[in-house]
Amino acid sequence: MSDNSAVSGVLNAVLCGVTGYGFYAMQPQEHPFAFSACLIGFCHGLLGLIDIFVGNDNTHKAKKTTNAIMEVVPLPLVNMELFFSGESNNIALGHGLFIVPMAISVLAGLIKGEGEEVDEAIDTLKLLTMLGNITSLCYLAINEGSMIMGGMAVLAFLTKIGSEYLETQIEGSGDPVKYLSWSGFYLLATFAVGGEK
Repeated sequence: MSDNSAVSGVLNAVLCGVTGYGFYAMQPQEHPFAFSACLIGFCHGLLGLIDIFVGNDNTHKAKKTTNAIMEVVPLPLVNMELFFSGESNNIALGHGLFIVPMAISVLAGLIKGEGEEVDEAIDTLKLLTMLGNITSLCYLAINEGSMIMGGMAVLAFLTKIGSEYLETQIEGSGDPVKYLSWSGFYLLATFAVGGEK
Protein backbone atom coordinates (compact mmCIF):
# COMPACT_ATOMS: atom_id res chain seq x y z
CA MET A 1 0.00 0.00 0.00
CA SER A 2 1.46 3.37 -1.01
CA ASP A 3 1.70 6.38 1.30
CA ASN A 4 -1.09 8.08 -0.67
CA SER A 5 -3.35 5.05 -0.20
CA ALA A 6 -2.52 4.91 3.51
CA VAL A 7 -3.47 8.58 3.98
CA SER A 8 -6.64 8.06 1.97
CA GLY A 9 -7.48 5.00 4.07
CA VAL A 10 -7.04 6.93 7.32
CA LEU A 11 -9.17 9.83 6.04
CA ASN A 12 -11.94 7.46 4.93
CA ALA A 13 -11.78 5.63 8.28
CA VAL A 14 -12.05 8.94 10.15
CA LEU A 15 -15.09 9.89 8.02
CA CYS A 16 -16.69 6.50 8.80
CA GLY A 17 -15.96 6.94 12.52
CA VAL A 18 -17.39 10.45 12.74
CA THR A 19 -20.53 9.59 10.78
CA GLY A 20 -20.90 6.40 12.82
CA TYR A 21 -20.88 8.56 15.95
CA GLY A 22 -23.54 10.67 14.22
CA PHE A 23 -25.70 7.52 13.84
CA TYR A 24 -25.40 6.93 17.57
CA ALA A 25 -26.09 10.52 18.63
CA MET A 26 -28.89 11.33 16.15
CA GLN A 27 -31.55 8.65 15.95
CA PRO A 28 -33.55 8.51 12.70
CA GLN A 29 -36.94 8.88 14.40
CA GLU A 30 -35.82 12.14 16.07
CA HIS A 31 -33.49 13.62 13.45
CA PRO A 32 -34.27 12.01 10.07
CA PHE A 33 -32.52 14.58 7.87
CA ALA A 34 -29.28 14.67 9.87
CA PHE A 35 -29.30 10.87 10.15
CA SER A 36 -29.67 10.63 6.35
CA ALA A 37 -26.74 13.02 5.89
CA CYS A 38 -24.62 10.82 8.19
CA LEU A 39 -25.69 7.73 6.27
CA ILE A 40 -24.51 9.31 3.00
CA GLY A 41 -21.16 10.24 4.58
CA PHE A 42 -20.70 6.78 6.08
CA CYS A 43 -21.42 5.08 2.75
CA HIS A 44 -18.93 7.35 0.99
CA GLY A 45 -16.21 6.65 3.56
CA LEU A 46 -16.89 2.91 3.49
CA LEU A 47 -16.83 2.89 -0.31
CA GLY A 48 -13.53 4.78 -0.19
CA LEU A 49 -12.06 2.05 2.02
CA ILE A 50 -13.36 -0.65 -0.31
CA ASP A 51 -11.92 1.23 -3.29
CA ILE A 52 -8.47 1.29 -1.65
CA PHE A 53 -8.42 -2.46 -1.03
CA VAL A 54 -10.34 -3.72 -4.09
CA GLY A 55 -9.78 -0.89 -6.56
CA ASN A 56 -11.58 -1.97 -9.74
CA ASP A 57 -13.54 0.07 -12.30
CA ASN A 58 -16.87 -0.47 -10.53
CA THR A 59 -15.61 0.84 -7.18
CA HIS A 60 -13.96 3.83 -8.89
CA LYS A 61 -17.24 4.73 -10.63
CA ALA A 62 -19.27 4.23 -7.45
CA LYS A 63 -16.87 6.40 -5.46
CA LYS A 64 -17.04 9.12 -8.11
CA THR A 65 -20.86 9.03 -7.86
CA THR A 66 -20.89 9.21 -4.06
CA ASN A 67 -18.35 12.03 -4.22
CA ALA A 68 -20.77 14.02 -6.40
CA ILE A 69 -23.55 13.29 -3.89
CA MET A 70 -21.34 14.31 -0.95
CA GLU A 71 -20.65 17.68 -2.57
CA VAL A 72 -24.33 18.57 -2.73
CA VAL A 73 -26.61 16.52 -0.49
CA PRO A 74 -25.47 16.51 3.20
CA LEU A 75 -25.36 20.29 3.74
CA PRO A 76 -29.02 20.94 2.77
CA LEU A 77 -30.15 17.93 4.82
CA VAL A 78 -28.32 19.16 7.94
CA ASN A 79 -29.63 22.68 7.33
CA MET A 80 -33.20 21.35 7.17
CA GLU A 81 -32.68 19.57 10.48
CA LEU A 82 -31.22 22.67 12.11
CA PHE A 83 -33.98 24.95 10.87
CA PHE A 84 -36.71 22.54 11.99
CA SER A 85 -35.10 22.33 15.43
CA GLY A 86 -34.38 26.04 15.83
CA GLU A 87 -36.46 29.14 16.30
CA SER A 88 -36.33 29.91 12.58
CA ASN A 89 -38.24 26.77 11.56
CA ASN A 90 -40.31 28.68 8.98
CA ILE A 91 -37.24 28.70 6.72
CA ALA A 92 -36.84 24.91 6.82
CA LEU A 93 -39.22 24.57 3.87
CA GLY A 94 -36.84 26.69 1.81
CA HIS A 95 -34.12 24.14 2.38
CA GLY A 96 -36.51 21.47 1.24
CA LEU A 97 -36.56 23.29 -2.09
CA PHE A 98 -32.78 22.77 -2.38
CA ILE A 99 -33.59 19.09 -2.87
CA VAL A 100 -34.77 19.88 -6.41
CA PRO A 101 -31.47 21.33 -7.74
CA MET A 102 -29.39 18.80 -5.85
CA ALA A 103 -31.47 15.93 -7.27
CA ILE A 104 -31.08 17.39 -10.77
CA SER A 105 -27.34 17.73 -10.20
CA VAL A 106 -26.95 14.14 -9.00
CA LEU A 107 -29.12 12.71 -11.78
CA ALA A 108 -27.36 14.79 -14.41
CA GLY A 109 -24.04 13.51 -13.07
CA LEU A 110 -25.25 9.94 -13.39
CA ILE A 111 -26.76 10.20 -16.89
CA LYS A 112 -24.96 13.25 -18.26
CA GLY A 113 -24.15 13.70 -21.88
CA GLU A 114 -20.76 14.49 -23.28
CA GLY A 115 -19.13 17.88 -23.39
CA GLU A 116 -17.79 20.67 -21.24
CA GLU A 117 -21.08 22.62 -21.30
CA VAL A 118 -22.86 19.86 -19.40
CA ASP A 119 -20.04 19.63 -16.84
CA GLU A 120 -20.02 23.42 -16.40
CA ALA A 121 -23.79 23.51 -15.86
CA ILE A 122 -23.60 20.74 -13.25
CA ASP A 123 -20.68 22.42 -11.46
CA THR A 124 -22.48 25.77 -11.46
CA LEU A 125 -25.63 24.20 -10.03
CA LYS A 126 -23.61 22.47 -7.30
CA LEU A 127 -21.78 25.67 -6.45
CA LEU A 128 -24.95 27.75 -6.25
CA THR A 129 -26.65 25.13 -4.08
CA MET A 130 -23.66 24.98 -1.78
CA LEU A 131 -23.24 28.76 -1.50
CA GLY A 132 -26.97 29.20 -0.83
CA ASN A 133 -26.82 26.66 1.97
CA ILE A 134 -23.63 28.12 3.44
CA THR A 135 -25.23 31.58 3.46
CA SER A 136 -28.29 30.16 5.16
CA LEU A 137 -26.16 28.36 7.74
CA CYS A 138 -24.29 31.62 8.45
CA TYR A 139 -27.64 33.37 8.94
CA LEU A 140 -28.74 30.68 11.39
CA ALA A 141 -25.39 30.81 13.23
CA ILE A 142 -25.70 34.58 13.70
CA ASN A 143 -29.42 34.43 14.53
CA GLU A 144 -28.92 31.79 17.23
CA GLY A 145 -25.46 32.92 18.34
CA SER A 146 -23.92 29.51 17.67
CA MET A 147 -20.16 29.19 17.16
CA ILE A 148 -20.67 25.53 16.26
CA MET A 149 -22.90 26.44 13.30
CA GLY A 150 -20.40 29.11 12.27
CA GLY A 151 -17.68 26.46 12.26
CA MET A 152 -19.93 24.22 10.18
CA ALA A 153 -20.31 27.00 7.61
CA VAL A 154 -16.52 27.47 7.39
CA LEU A 155 -15.95 23.71 7.02
CA ALA A 156 -18.68 23.45 4.37
CA PHE A 157 -16.90 26.21 2.45
CA LEU A 158 -13.58 24.36 2.74
CA THR A 159 -15.03 21.09 1.39
CA LYS A 160 -15.47 22.50 -2.10
CA ILE A 161 -13.93 25.91 -2.64
CA GLY A 162 -11.09 25.69 -0.10
CA SER A 163 -9.99 22.23 -1.17
CA GLU A 164 -10.03 23.15 -4.87
CA TYR A 165 -7.99 26.30 -4.21
CA LEU A 166 -5.43 24.45 -2.09
CA GLU A 167 -5.12 21.77 -4.77
CA THR A 168 -4.05 24.47 -7.25
CA GLN A 169 -1.44 25.73 -4.75
CA ILE A 170 -0.12 22.41 -3.40
CA GLU A 171 -0.70 19.35 -5.53
CA GLY A 172 -2.28 16.50 -3.59
CA SER A 173 -3.65 18.65 -0.76
CA GLY A 174 -7.23 18.90 -2.06
CA ASP A 175 -8.52 15.47 -1.00
CA PRO A 176 -7.08 15.53 2.55
CA VAL A 177 -8.56 19.00 3.14
CA LYS A 178 -11.90 17.87 1.70
CA TYR A 179 -12.08 14.74 3.86
CA LEU A 180 -10.96 16.51 7.03
CA SER A 181 -13.52 19.26 6.36
CA TRP A 182 -16.28 16.69 5.81
CA SER A 183 -15.33 14.89 9.02
CA GLY A 184 -15.24 18.15 11.00
CA PHE A 185 -18.54 19.23 9.50
CA TYR A 186 -20.23 15.96 10.52
CA LEU A 187 -18.78 16.16 14.03
CA LEU A 188 -20.00 19.72 14.53
CA ALA A 189 -23.37 18.83 12.99
CA THR A 190 -23.72 16.03 15.52
CA PHE A 191 -22.98 18.48 18.34
CA ALA A 192 -25.36 21.10 16.93
CA VAL A 193 -28.27 18.74 16.24
CA GLY A 194 -27.70 16.21 19.01
CA GLY A 195 -27.18 18.97 21.59
CA GLU A 196 -30.71 20.31 20.98
CA LYS A 197 -32.48 17.44 22.72
